[in-house]
Amino acid sequence: MSLATFLGELLHPAVTPDAIRSEIYFLGSRHRGDALSGALAEIDLAGLPQARVRLLRAVIERLTQA
Repeated sequence: MSLATFLGELLHPAVTPDAIRSEIYFLGSRHRGDALSGALAEIDLAGLPQARVRLLRAVIERLTQA
């Protein structure tokens, strides 16, 4: 783990359950009801902020557990 990654994890709060639920709703709206494939497609986009990547990873984890 690099120093930048460590500091990023340390300085940014964890993704909240409310943020995950909201993102699932918005991904479903943008991707015709398929939030999981939307999250998988969007996480591959270049130049995403680290916070957005963390949120999308949390969404993917939540949707694959269900």
